[in-house]
Amino acid sequence: MNAEGELHRLLVRQLRRLGISEPGAVPGPEAWQQLLQTVSRTYASAEEDRYLLERSLDLSSREMQALNENLRQASETSLAAERDRSASVLAALSDGLCVLDGKGTVLSTNDAAQALLGVDAAGLLGKRVLSRFRLHTIEGGDAVAPEVALGFVVGLGQTLGYERSLLLGPGGEGRQVACVLTPLSVRGELRGAVFVFRDTTHSRQAERELLRTSEALVEARDRALRASRTKSVFLANMSHELRTPLNAILGYSELIEEEAGPEQEPAQVALDAGRIRAAATHLLQLINDILDVSKIEAGKMRLECEEFSVPALVDSVISTVTTLVRRGSNLLEVDCAPEVGTINADRTKLGQALMNLLGNAAKFTRHGTIRLVARRELEAGTPWLGIAARSWLVIAIEDTGIGIPPERFDELFVPFSQVGDASQRKGGTGLGLTITREYCRMMGGDVTVRSEPGQGSCFTVRVPVDVPGALAASQSQG
Repeated sequence: MNAEGELHRLLVRQLRRLGISEPGAVPGPEAWQQLLQTVSRTYASAEEDRYLLERSLDLSSREMQALNENLRQASETSLAAERDRSASVLAALSDGLCVLDGKGTVLSTNDAAQALLGVDAAGLLGKRVLSRFRLHTIEGGDAVAPEVALGFVVGLGQTLGYERSLLLGPGGEGRQVACVLTPLSVRGELRGAVFVFRDTTHSRQAERELLRTSEALVEARDRALRASRTKSVFLANMSHELRTPLNAILGYSELIEEEAGPEQEPAQVALDAGRIRAAATHLLQLINDILDVSKIEAGKMRLECEEFSVPALVDSVISTVTTLVRRGSNLLEVDCAPEVGTINADRTKLGQALMNLLGNAAKFTRHGTIRLVARRELEAGTPWLGIAARSWLVIAIEDTGIGIPPERFDELFVPFSQVGDASQRKGGTGLGLTITREYCRMMGGDVTVRSEPGQGSCFTVRVPVDVPGALAASQSQG
């Protein structure tokens, strides 16, 4: 049916409602008036409906716009708050952080990264920052190429850590850093990496300090164990060293007592008495050494300084040890000119140090030469540092004995220890060199050694000419 036919059909139906049922009938004026009123009312109703519909649509549109605006503002506010929170977290990080794309180009960075790299954000964005780093997993190992590391992270989704890396400065100098590369995923797709790094200079320094402390503790423990073993050996030896002279004293005393009478020869009595005196002297020396070391370790040893002649002291010491030196068929040479003069020091302790060194030389030398040389040395000062010139007394005692391996020098001055195997040890406490060095150090000096196996040894004593003045100057400078 066409549009015209449809309109005619609707008009016929409306006419029927007005009482005009015959198509050929002509309606009267009232019918037309009624028809016009009906059409007007229908049109007015349609206009009202249209107005209400347009009004509803307009209200709905404004509400939808307001709702969309509210949603947009809420979304922007939420996003801004999230950005602010993320920015605050990144700014608070002490570690440097760079977000990289798949090629290693910097997309964003934080303040710590800019500070560590020495470049602002504008200078970092769009740059490949990994080229500034030498990536190492272990210290001293081969560096991993940045593109290789980035390939594993972005291509395979692996997280890689490089704890011993270096950050290169403008001049090529390296700063110790630790780095981590983490995959960056966007909607399930790997798009780049997050690169985090921190300065480990102080932590590695602390590690080294801890390692040195640990090594020092291990060394101290080992020294304590060695000292404990040495003292055990010392006590075992002392049981023999102390019993031998005591038994000699008791034995010869009993012989003198049993054989006492008019018929006993004075020469035999004198010989026995001499042996008793020698045994008692040896025993006294052992006890004195032990007591001296105990006083030194307890810090109770004191200096008694006085002015005395060095040549006179040397003569006194030589007269005491001559018998011991000759016992080994040795030749004793002394070079101590009168020009060496006097010094202000502890005469007893310096004399004891020289006797200990000469006694050791005599014990370990047979059919050889023992030589003592005394001289003065002047040490230039440094006026601009406030260090004045000083004069030293240097006494060297050299022998042609069995010598000492250089690797055993550290054991020479350890209390209760004796260098060499059992066949080379000549008895004693093992305290002589320890006491000698401590005496010299108390006077502001020291003892040094130079030796080779089979070539003999040379021990050199070096003490200030004016010990009280040197100690006072050392305390004022320290």
